[in-house]
Amino acid sequence: MSRDLIEALKAMGYADTGIPALAESFPPAVINYLGDFRTQEVHDIIETLLYIYIAQNSSSSRGRGEGVVEKSCYAYTSGPLFALREVGLIDSVSWHGTTVIKATPAGEAIARPLMEARLRALDIRSLACEIHEVVPVLLAGTVKGSYVNKTLPSTLPRTEETFIGFLLNNNPALFEECERFAARLKAAGCAVLAYAYDLDGFGAGGVVYTFPPEFAYILKGMLETIDPGVREHYDMLLESFHSTFTVLRYLVCGEDYDRIRASPAHRRELSRVLGLLADSIYVLEEVPQDDGVDLPRFIIKDRDLYDARLRDLGRALMVDVADKIVIDRPAPAPEPAPLPRVEVPPPPAEPQLLDEEEWDDEIFSDEEEDVVEEATPVPVPVPRPAPAVEPPRPGGLDIFLGHAPDGRRVNWSPGRLNNGHMIILGGSGAGKTETIRCIALELAAQALPVIMIDFHGDMAPSIGDIRTYKIREGGEYYFNPLELDPAIDEITPLRATSDFVDAISINFPTLGIQQRRKIKNIIKDCYRASGITGKTATWTRVLDFDDIEGEIMTCEDETIPAYLEDIFDYKLFSGEEKISLPTILSGGITHINLNALPENLRYLFADLFLRRIYYTLQATGEIPRGTDNDREKFRLFVIVDEAKLLVSQKSGSKTAIKAVLNKYATEMRKFGVSLILASQLIAHFNEEILANIAVKFCMRAENKKQAQENAKFFEVSEKDLLNFQPGEGILIIGSEKMNIRIVPTSRRDL
Repeated sequence: MSRDLIEALKAMGYADTGIPALAESFPPAVINYLGDFRTQEVHDIIETLLYIYIAQNSSSSRGRGEGVVEKSCYAYTSGPLFALREVGLIDSVSWHGTTVIKATPAGEAIARPLMEARLRALDIRSLACEIHEVVPVLLAGTVKGSYVNKTLPSTLPRTEETFIGFLLNNNPALFEECERFAARLKAAGCAVLAYAYDLDGFGAGGVVYTFPPEFAYILKGMLETIDPGVREHYDMLLESFHSTFTVLRYLVCGEDYDRIRASPAHRRELSRVLGLLADSIYVLEEVPQDDGVDLPRFIIKDRDLYDARLRDLGRALMVDVADKIVIDRPAPAPEPAPLPRVEVPPPPAEPQLLDEEEWDDEIFSDEEEDVVEEATPVPVPVPRPAPAVEPPRPGGLDIFLGHAPDGRRVNWSPGRLNNGHMIILGGSGAGKTETIRCIALELAAQALPVIMIDFHGDMAPSIGDIRTYKIREGGEYYFNPLELDPAIDEITPLRATSDFVDAISINFPTLGIQQRRKIKNIIKDCYRASGITGKTATWTRVLDFDDIEGEIMTCEDETIPAYLEDIFDYKLFSGEEKISLPTILSGGITHINLNALPENLRYLFADLFLRRIYYTLQATGEIPRGTDNDREKFRLFVIVDEAKLLVSQKSGSKTAIKAVLNKYATEMRKFGVSLILASQLIAHFNEEILANIAVKFCMRAENKKQAQENAKFFEVSEKDLLNFQPGEGILIIGSEKMNIRIVPTSRRDL
């Protein structure tokens, strides 16, 4: 039996007594193949197999899990995926132009006992006590159709086309409970986040929590712990709501959209609702049914009145849902009485234009962006006296942003939220860059480390002690993505090679499979020639990038040097002074200026540099849960302006860039990283990223199209976004939404 396999299973949390039986589920050929990998690599391969085994339920066809779309699997590097394919544990097929990955029967035979062992390890009774008892009933009673026992939305649904979408949209507390339940299962390795894809409908359905086929056993165990009377009450309530929802949707959409089921409950509800619509319809006949509940048929006599009545009934159902599905959680401990505050005088009765000396539009302009014709300014009332500053909270982390219209100070307190991530949206001249500078300086003032990934060279504040690395031709500053560290066993020779080739293929999408394989083999040979093996004792040696250049440039395949010569010409990964991650993590602002590089090299450097940060912080371990000190929850704040450059899909890349950033948003918070991403459009961020970002700030749009995109998400008017002044915007923090204006750096005491 492979020692690395045993150690990998131990590292995955399996009980020592059960490991021999689990190891026996691995065929000898697979065990022999895994023998060539280190323990950490075996761990990654098995975890990737389990991810696919669960996530394959996110792509459905007639109710069966048919695989996971390829872009979901980019949360893992190509090394484990390649290994699983080589040994025949996964396979991929193209389905209507979408690549779908699925575990083979051999892969399922290994994954199934591993998953069952995780399920047996769950403390179902404790889970049922911690998560409100209604949640499993709701999950069992509302997740219908092709998603039964398989997926749950990871964000509040934007539409109400399904019953679960209707319930969650109209009862946010219910959504929060369901999300907590799904997140708990994910933390226990019994659920994953994946892209939902309906293979019958040929369309993506966003990012969802996906559960394994054995999820039904979790529900069954939780339902058994619930008082039968409570369960029966909610079952009847949900059935009543579902009948009304189905009837209303049928009446709104017509028979061609979703034909109503002719069950007695639905026929009774249809008769009741048609009675409420009597002034807008003619009832033609009632078709007799054997059970005595007839099926009414009708025509509409007044379409406008009919539609109005249906809207009223829909709103009434929403109110009924909110009233009757109540999530009762223990009341929080009373907070101490607030300190006395200085009363803020009300703003002037007559609106005033902003004082140009106090709010200079040029301060908030994004200097490198094109200037466009601005919308006519709208007078905005100005709160003159600033409210009293509250004393800092012990162990708190409160970053001052600006003021609300009533003069209140608005702080960002990332330690109090589900995560410390933020996105900032806005057009040219809206003030994104100045907002970024303000946040960076506030963080640095509290001795927190900040790194700015700057594609245009204009992000850094003009004040303060800024540590700047300008990456340009000649290699003055560099980092080596293939350098290993014995203290960071997450970065093995195989992992470093796979990550490097992944990043190369993302930024050079026409690079073929065989060419990528040749690059991998060249790097592996260079590692061996340098005496670097899978043993950590050899990782103190350095693989010089100049050695790789020599091998690449003399490669028999002439296209490979053509692709990579810019990397070597610019000395991107070799040079005079190495960028020190320990120095960056020690505190202060670090500015990585990539403006002098060609466009594709900027993205390549940023991609590989962010990966190295991720692995470095992963090696330090997760932030301990239950930490009361907000500052101790964060080790690094990463700011990326023009973040669309790292998330936009590129031709042939199969959205790998997008998935790399997704992994940072979903995984890095566990290791104390806050991401602050700026761009122009909400559409630049897919649903997986948005689901993992607690704070969203939308500033002025530069044109109507941009306003339409952002206004829809933030549920504001397009006119508001076009008429904002520089520095103004709509801020969403958790479930709270407000208007604020950023205080620029020139008005701050930093």
